[in-house]
Amino acid sequence: MHIDYIAQPDNQLGNVLSKMLDADPPASSIVFVSAFVSVQTIMRVKRQILGLKKSDSNIRFVLGIDLGGTSREVLAELLEWDIDVRIIKHRIPRHTFHPKLYLFKWTDRATVIIGSNNMTEGGFFGNYEGAACITYSLPEETEAFDTARRQLDRFLQPDGPTVYRLTKKFLAELINRRVIPAEAEARKGLDTTTKSEASPKQKSRPIFGKEDFASPPPLPPELIDRLVKDVRARRKAAKKQAAATLPVDDQTRDPLLPAAFYMTLPTLQGPSIPGEGRIPLEAIELAKEFWGWPDEYVREVSTRGKSIRVYWNWRPKWKVWSVQTPNIIATKEVRMYMYENSSDFRFYVRPLVDAGGDLGDVVRIRRIAEPDAEYECVLARQGTTEYKEWIKACAQPVRNSTRRFGYA
Repeated sequence: MHIDYIAQPDNQLGNVLSKMLDADPPASSIVFVSAFVSVQTIMRVKRQILGLKKSDSNIRFVLGIDLGGTSREVLAELLEWDIDVRIIKHRIPRHTFHPKLYLFKWTDRATVIIGSNNMTEGGFFGNYEGAACITYSLPEETEAFDTARRQLDRFLQPDGPTVYRLTKKFLAELINRRVIPAEAEARKGLDTTTKSEASPKQKSRPIFGKEDFASPPPLPPELIDRLVKDVRARRKAAKKQAAATLPVDDQTRDPLLPAAFYMTLPTLQGPSIPGEGRIPLEAIELAKEFWGWPDEYVREVSTRGKSIRVYWNWRPKWKVWSVQTPNIIATKEVRMYMYENSSDFRFYVRPLVDAGGDLGDVVRIRRIAEPDAEYECVLARQGTTEYKEWIKACAQPVRNSTRRFGYA
């Protein structure tokens, strides 16, 4: 096994790959894996790829379409080549497809290039990029090569709920739903796909699947604390200007795109207690997309006696269970709401009360965007193993309350 390093611009990956595509004899197997792709760059390799196809080389492209990095023109062009093209896209935006990997196999050798280079003009020629080029001698190092290929199989031979074969029908659906930009938009870096694709308000079925990821470690408490202070200062300034009409600002960009929210519960048990969970609006403002604000909420006016209260409501489905009874999962419509002049966002989850959730217990909430439920809420009561772990994430105190929260 021999390892070389490709330091661009001193050694441009586009030139390295071009020589490999022109090798004689031709490679029997070629896989290009790239998060972003440009038309200009694929046209540079079109002649070589189609020539290799005539030589019966096995060719596959595995591409991402996240963040507007691959255009409709790219996919339309590749469709005309009649080769194996697979698209990888997770329904939830925070799970971006981001690898860059190039594999060539001949009878006597195989090469894997893995690094930072996308299949774009910058990635192949103009950017500062780095990659490792690993070459295996065959058949002597077949076992080592097969091991590497198995470890990278998720990208080299992808399959599963987030993988889609490029067809005319699939491309038409991507274009119709404005999931992918035109080439001019992609080159400007315009992200046209930042929202979760599986919104309950969609009239048509979701086209992207999902798979579960382990939650990352909690975000550092000092980061949450600093962001909360920024939110408080901004809300205070807005009150002075009397300009805010919504409970939570809908103008500023979210500072966080979290995988999970953790919070200690208020008192839920008692004859005169409604059993509502309460989240401070500061926490909502840190991650509005996570909570669906404001796109999913409907303004409703309620009259109580002489008082009029304006509510903002959303009623998505939640999956709720306790770590003590993981096989008992309740899927319920949950009212998520806030009202003007309130300092809390509220959600009513009866299964939490039924599971014995009460003051000081911890919940972990994730936006899962599944066809039958938008959120997952898991209860960890005090004394459980999960409680001991999740309480560490609840580092941010809530003013005038015993509650604490955090994000991961």
